[in-house]
Amino acid sequence: MRRSVIIPVFLFITFLASAESHPAASGGLIGEALTEGRSRQPAESTRTVIAPDVVVPGSLLRLATIGRPAVSLVELRVDERLIARAHRIGVRMTGAAEIGVFLMGIDSTVEPGTYTLRGLTADDELGFSREVEIVERTFRTEEIALDRRLTSLRRDPDPARTAESRELTELIFSRDPAALYHAGPFAWPLPEDSRQTSLYGDRRVFVYSDGTRARTVHMGLDLAGTPGTGVFSSGRGIVRMARNRIVTGKTVVIEHLPGVFSMYYHLDEISVVEGALVDQGEQIGTLGATGLATGPHLHWEIRVGGVAVSPVETTNHPLVADIVPPEVPDAVDGDR
Repeated sequence: MRRSVIIPVFLFITFLASAESHPAASGGLIGEALTEGRSRQPAESTRTVIAPDVVVPGSLLRLATIGRPAVSLVELRVDERLIARAHRIGVRMTGAAEIGVFLMGIDSTVEPGTYTLRGLTADDELGFSREVEIVERTFRTEEIALDRRLTSLRRDPDPARTAESRELTELIFSRDPAALYHAGPFAWPLPEDSRQTSLYGDRRVFVYSDGTRARTVHMGLDLAGTPGTGVFSSGRGIVRMARNRIVTGKTVVIEHLPGVFSMYYHLDEISVVEGALVDQGEQIGTLGATGLATGPHLHWEIRVGGVAVSPVETTNHPLVADIVPPEVPDAVDGDR
């Protein structure tokens, strides 16, 4: 039976084990080049799949599978075209059948329609296949005028900027299976009532100093504030990047779960170092206007499997701690 409602429950679980507007950093765009299909039939086993039936662009699709053989990878496809994929985050409930938990980012550019979720085992067997509907979502359009300096910063060829973009893209598409630090909801890095100057998914038009224009998609949430205001980590995790960059200014990137990153741009000061373990709510820097910024603000971004998702959504429910309803393990005892 499909479950379209995620039911909160306290579980005793054991963990096992923007980039700049860059085409390769968008799940909806990079998927167009990945067209390999699979035609195997589902493996013969009893399996429960917990996933929503309907999602919106920009959302975090939370999914769990219960049963054996265990599913290790979930793909989202349409017409055999790969849109997104999610690797298993190892979670096991004591005394119950094996449970796999997955987090998949749905890019804001994904078109409405019927898509297929397919789960694959470690042996590349098709463990399950089911449909999910992606419904239409409307995003704002905004124009941003850039002066001559910011126009040059964004548009003029710069090998150093290109190298930085490539490095950040590689980071957010990576995943450390041992990065198992945060199961609950994310916290706001600034007070929740901070003024939101640009929203996630805004369709932006940069107006350059010579009058020409360029279109892009905003991957995060911009929060205005007073320079020097403390910025705090959204969750417990490992600092993967803490440095000054050309476009994003002073930048901190934290990995909380394998392939799940929070990103903080345009900081005035950085107060953490790469490789440090930080707690949720720990100060990581101060708000500023470094890099490509028209005023003091924090750009806060969440990436899941390389795909930018709505930061606000990640504060509304735990990342993985409440995906599995309490009655499901009893229903699959015979599959152990």
